[in-house]
Amino acid sequence: IVIHGNQLDALPASYRRYLMNQFRKALKMVGTPIRLVLKRGENPFEGKKNELTDRQKRRRQRLLKHKKD
Repeated sequence: IVIHGNQLDALPASYRRYLMNQFRKALKMVGTPIRLVLKRGENPFEGKKNELTDRQKRRRQRLLKHKKD
């Protein structure tokens, strides 16, 4: 079973056992060895700055005008 995630280093072994037992129960594979494969994806937006459109900039300015301090 392949699981995709970002913080796989922080995944405790007890939770991995829990996942394996839950998969075993849900798939009705009692007694069958299950192997978990943890894959990490790369963030396609890493290093890119979110550039606002002209409309988003105008809306932001309009909302900030009405903001109370």
